[in-house]
Amino acid sequence: MPLDPQLDVPMRSALLLLGLAMGVLLAISASWAVVAERWWSGRPIVPTRPARAVPWGGREALFCFLAWQVVTVIASAILRGRRDESGNLDLVDAMAAVSLVNLTLLVVLPAMLVLSCRAKAADLGFRWETLLSDVATGVVAALCLVPLVYAVQLAAIFVWEPTAHPLQQMLMERPSPAVMVLALVSAVVLAPAAEELMFRGILQGWLEKRLDPARVREELPRVEDPGDLVFLKAPDGGPAVAEVGEDSPAGKRGASAPVGRPRSRAALLLPAALFAGVHFGQWPAPIPLFVLAVGLGIVYRRTGGLVAPIAMHATFNGLSTAAMIALLLLVPSASQDEEAEAIPVPPVPSSSAELEADPVGAEARPD
Repeated sequence: MPLDPQLDVPMRSALLLLGLAMGVLLAISASWAVVAERWWSGRPIVPTRPARAVPWGGREALFCFLAWQVVTVIASAILRGRRDESGNLDLVDAMAAVSLVNLTLLVVLPAMLVLSCRAKAADLGFRWETLLSDVATGVVAALCLVPLVYAVQLAAIFVWEPTAHPLQQMLMERPSPAVMVLALVSAVVLAPAAEELMFRGILQGWLEKRLDPARVREELPRVEDPGDLVFLKAPDGGPAVAEVGEDSPAGKRGASAPVGRPRSRAALLLPAALFAGVHFGQWPAPIPLFVLAVGLGIVYRRTGGLVAPIAMHATFNGLSTAAMIALLLLVPSASQDEEAEAIPVPPVPSSSAELEADPVGAEARPD
């Protein structure tokens, strides 16, 4: 029988929702237990690895960001022609376009970096030997950060009325298996990879080298004589000297030495602010998304690569998307109520957010 006639939630569905919620809480508790154990034992909460100095500069980062905008504008222009006679646009078409934009960016942006500065996968922190540990770090970090992001989101919606995410609107209007698969692929696979490549890998990677050079390392050549000195040119123009000894990791090929001194936290906060800003059309989502972005930036900085931030981003999006799907499947009235408000789950950041929020531009909206 229904648990509440107004909500029309069957007892079985209510128990399933409760079980899912308890499972998530258990995972969050386990993640915090891992953090507490590392802190108590004196180990770093997030394992720290030296980051490579990325080969691209501000010009390449700017061109990549402009390419991201150009691809988005082209997709928006194509969607303009897909409105019906009343000016409405199928949200499934819009979400498919967002997925294609992200897929295109995952091909175009790395190609631009390879052609312009001969970038390699290692410059983005992709290492086979640390792949699994980086994924685990990202998942644990996401679970630890979810309560804080959700708390900020709840505080924000007490002040501002939340805007329903296009992903949520699409699921509520067409809760079919195919649409759910599209939502998961878009939010959990393509968006995290594309956004982390742009905001953490390209933008923050460049800013770390430019503003915080002590956090990146230049590769040293192989030194046969441990008594040799290796001279590097520091970013500020002065020499950086590394003495290579037998027990020093710099005695091996590909080893590195720190260069420069920390200058600013802008390398962390600027990409986070830009990441939140491109989701402005989903206000007040940018507020909790800024908190998430700072966490993503810290994980990127500490692990020296994109694998952990992508896993973290994907986990966060996966939890939010799964919560939407679970509510729609277990509470059918949620998708049938035409006046239903935004489902109060953490916001789902996804690339080309301005395309999602207004796929064809404000001037094309019907009155």
